[in-house]
Amino acid sequence: MLRDVAKVTPGDWVLVMGASGGLGSAGIQVAKDLGAKVIAAAGADERVSAAVALGADAGVNYRTEDLTDAVRKITGGRGVDVVFENIADPELFARAFAALARNGRLVTAGAHGGGTVPLDVQRLYMNSISVIGSVGRITADDLALCLRAAAEGRHRVIVDRVMPLADAARAHRIVAERSGTGKVVLQP
Repeated sequence: MLRDVAKVTPGDWVLVMGASGGLGSAGIQVAKDLGAKVIAAAGADERVSAAVALGADAGVNYRTEDLTDAVRKITGGRGVDVVFENIADPELFARAFAALARNGRLVTAGAHGGGTVPLDVQRLYMNSISVIGSVGRITADDLALCLRAAAEGRHRVIVDRVMPLADAARAHRIVAERSGTGKVVLQP
């Protein structure tokens, strides 16, 4: 998504939404590999900290800070070149969209936050912004790159906890309540 769809290049500013989740944490690391400067956005301070620990240059708690204002401040008023969006929450989507610079690109691959969002069409056309939906389409080469990055320690997964398979119901509650940071792994 970031390399082939959003066309991230070295020096781009990338805002990663849901930055401590599976897609978001991968997005941070891929954007950094592409030479981007990354702002990690998440809904709790510990999640922002976890995302920054993965390599993000800055972090924003979008529950306690105004996302658009914080991003503008971090980028010196310019805004980001790319928003990596995977939440589709109506309020957050609008704020992330407003954080885009002229000729910015918003790429999205998720909708667990609702899926129906407002779109400021005037901002869209006046600033030549692109909004792009993207479904997973990993190639064998992509997979090889990811596995190599993981083997080299450049890509990591945030694991909140490892639990026995017998605790699967409790693990589902932790995920549903969003009370953890990162993945909950069930071990048989």
